[in-house]
Amino acid sequence: MHERALRIRRRSLRLPSTRPPLRRILWTLGQLRAGRRLRATDVAAHFEVDVRTAYRDLAFLRDEMRVPAEYDRARATWSLTEPTAPLPPILLSEGELVALYFAEKVLTQYRGTPYEKDLASAFAKLQTLLPEEVVVRPERILSFVSLDPGALADVDPGIFRDVVAGLTRGRRLVIRYASASSGRTLDRSVDPYRVLNVRGTWYLVAWDQRRRAVRDFALHRIRAVEITGEPFQVAAGFDFGRYMADAFRIEKGGRAANVAIRFSPRQAPWIRERPWHRSARVQQRLDGGCVLRMKVAVTSELLRWVLQYGPDAEVLKPRSLRDAVAEKLRAAAKVYA
Repeated sequence: MHERALRIRRRSLRLPSTRPPLRRILWTLGQLRAGRRLRATDVAAHFEVDVRTAYRDLAFLRDEMRVPAEYDRARATWSLTEPTAPLPPILLSEGELVALYFAEKVLTQYRGTPYEKDLASAFAKLQTLLPEEVVVRPERILSFVSLDPGALADVDPGIFRDVVAGLTRGRRLVIRYASASSGRTLDRSVDPYRVLNVRGTWYLVAWDQRRRAVRDFALHRIRAVEITGEPFQVAAGFDFGRYMADAFRIEKGGRAANVAIRFSPRQAPWIRERPWHRSARVQQRLDGGCVLRMKVAVTSELLRWVLQYGPDAEVLKPRSLRDAVAEKLRAAAKVYA
């Protein structure tokens, strides 16, 4: 009986495909709760939509969301017939609430995107819709769960917005880019292909007109963006999956090589637990250690990754990476001699 009632309730709360945006619905309901008599033209003017859309919003609240709203034909206004009119409760499990909390905490780490304010507003509004009996207090979760994604580079919201706008409109960009390798800041004409996040850092994958090749640009190093009126076509044969296939993380460099790294028994559990690359394979050793094998480009990024393990990691191949690690370790030892 309980399951049948729950199914009926869910059907009654099902929203049509033409449901209005949550932001308009919440604002409209807020005005009505405040005791205001609301005209459709008020909604239309506030959100810059046509009056028909506003009428549909108000009718949606009354007919679909079961809000006790009444239309006064003489005054052409809407008002509530009851003091309060909460929206139908959203049924969430404790696991879903924890997921919602985690999502909010993760999103706060990606400051600088143009969606930051809208996301924060959306989460705040969702929380107001939760009935008390399923609310999990943040301090309660913090008592047994913590989240620290590490130090993340801040991206200017305007830069992020303009890069995405150029990408979605298919327009060439002129970016002022501060290169980490050369230390110079130059204007670059680029065709934006993809925006991606790698371990908390945002990148723009784009065709560099000057270099005549696809390059990665860290968004936090872009100082200015100009969206030109010039359209572009993605370079023939470019495939994003193939472009990223040989990268250990983000850096690219030459042909992929067969890499083998031996890890001590102390580090082996850490290595076994993580998917380091799509080609990664872990071979167990009798002493409790392991050998990580993968086919990736040998880059400074990979070199730095190996170095962090110190004596707990030994590069078996390729020889070029083994020699580079040995040289860096000898130089480090001199510093502490």
